[in-house]
Amino acid sequence: MEKFPTGPGIYTPDGRLSQVEYAMEAVDASNNLIAIKTQNGFVIGAEMKNETDVEGDKKYPRNIFLIDKHVMIGVSGNIPDSQIIVNHVRKQTQQYKFIYQDDLPVIDIAKEISNIMQQFSQSRASRPMGCSLVIAGWDRSLGFQLIKIDSSGAFAGWKAISIGSNSTTNQIILNDEYLNEMELSDAIGLLIKMFKKKSTYTFSPKIFDIHTCILDHEKNILFHRLSKKELCSLTKS
Repeated sequence: MEKFPTGPGIYTPDGRLSQVEYAMEAVDASNNLIAIKTQNGFVIGAEMKNETDVEGDKKYPRNIFLIDKHVMIGVSGNIPDSQIIVNHVRKQTQQYKFIYQDDLPVIDIAKEISNIMQQFSQSRASRPMGCSLVIAGWDRSLGFQLIKIDSSGAFAGWKAISIGSNSTTNQIILNDEYLNEMELSDAIGLLIKMFKKKSTYTFSPKIFDIHTCILDHEKNILFHRLSKKELCSLTKS
């Protein structure tokens, strides 16, 4: 049987990019990340393989990154690859704000990231990005948004999305249990329930990192990272 090259940017005879498929497989074997949009905000949570003390860690962990005051990104897969994206869009949001005195729309952030990831999938000089992302944010045009971007650069908006390990099973649960009128507290409860049910490690609040976002009465965007005490209370209920 004749063998065909399978390097970066090279298509197989049936029109597939093997390197992109390998990248997606790496994401499926990586950390679990779930995001749920509600009427009044969103919640995004990541399962971490190493226990970390949320109270003692004032910085954002390596799976969830704050990009600007109105948007954050959750990552599953190769974290060093995602740092290229994170650092780039952080600069882009600040440049946009400096020029237009406004926040960069969430959909424009998604398009910028998609273009970068798609370019990596086509280049023969570099491999595709070995990560998938969930952009979670708010802007005046479209309100709260969740946008998933995979290693190929393809992106789509979701009301509830799971990436990483157990993503297929998690997505079935989300499709069955998600409600359009869901409140933020209900979404947090569903997220915790899924983590407890599908955790591949000894269940402990220290292996989860959960963030919420809401708007106050003056349309200020409020991000909140659940503390160790809050996580313990939720996991016991």
